[in-house]
Amino acid sequence: MKTVGGNRRNRTARSQGKRATLRDVAQRAGVSSITVSRVLREPDKVSPLLRQRILSAVEELGYFANQVASGLASGASRIVPVLIPTLSTALFIPFLNGVRAELDPRGYEVLLGTTEYREEVETQLIATFLGWFPAGLIVAGVDHAPVTRQRLANVVASGVPVVEYMEVTDSPIDINVGLSHRAVGAAAARFFAAKGYRHIAYAGTLGTLDKRAARRVEGFQKALHALCLPSHYVLLSEEPFSFSVGGRVFGQLLDAYPMIEAMFFANDEMAAGALGEARRRGIRIPQDLAIMGFNDYEIASLMTPSISSINVNPLEMGRLAARQLLATLDGVPGTEKRIDTGFAIIERETTNRT
Repeated sequence: MKTVGGNRRNRTARSQGKRATLRDVAQRAGVSSITVSRVLREPDKVSPLLRQRILSAVEELGYFANQVASGLASGASRIVPVLIPTLSTALFIPFLNGVRAELDPRGYEVLLGTTEYREEVETQLIATFLGWFPAGLIVAGVDHAPVTRQRLANVVASGVPVVEYMEVTDSPIDINVGLSHRAVGAAAARFFAAKGYRHIAYAGTLGTLDKRAARRVEGFQKALHALCLPSHYVLLSEEPFSFSVGGRVFGQLLDAYPMIEAMFFANDEMAAGALGEARRRGIRIPQDLAIMGFNDYEIASLMTPSISSINVNPLEMGRLAARQLLATLDGVPGTEKRIDTGFAIIERETTNRT
């Protein structure tokens, strides 16, 4: 009779548009609300038979936890917002995979937001995510609006860890995992110069919004200047990354500076687009002009000729970002707050004339 009555009551509640509650699940499974909560938070600490009975009740009633209420009750949730700049480039997929590989086994959920490289969007997203009482935050880059930086500093002061990733800085808000983009640009310039190239260009996009790309250009030009080489062969489109933009910027640079011998691209998609434009113009790669990309996507090794690139290992960066966040949450002493993940130049056919 109790089960039948419970079914009628729950069917009525759902037909009236009411959400099932923790108490509804407990009554359906014949246990206390505390036991239901324990199963949902730490299922391994409950016997398999009891766990299955409670999970069956959860499924039948369509119950899902109220994350806001949980956050208010505990002071934090199991949610970790991750902010990425864009979904238009593949770089952040392995990074997210790395983050999830560490957070998922610990029962944390990733809440994803994209900023499109705009500080005002980041500010709004962070304000929204903080309403979920997150366990921690993982945010791209080290450039933030003043109000956002102060807000994140306040979050850290309250005991919630914040990870800034994809770039290292001498003044992180809390945890910092990434690489020096100035060092990347300088390394690319020196790589080409060591091979005897004297007219070396940089081709990029989002010239105003992408601060990390701007630092690569800065390092690139500074290294060329130190080598007494021309450093003004730079073209930054304001368009988003794409193959077609890569081909177009490649052509514009060559039209303006026909003497260019080598070109460093903001990413591998652009470098791949440049290969297509080179074929259309009858330019041989690498015999007539050398090309290097950035990020070392799979497409770089699959193109003909294969594209030299710079690998930043976003999968491992994601793992490290999540590990350091978890270590801070666990109170592990001596947790590293700043990790330079470095990079590696991967030479392939587009820079090898031998």
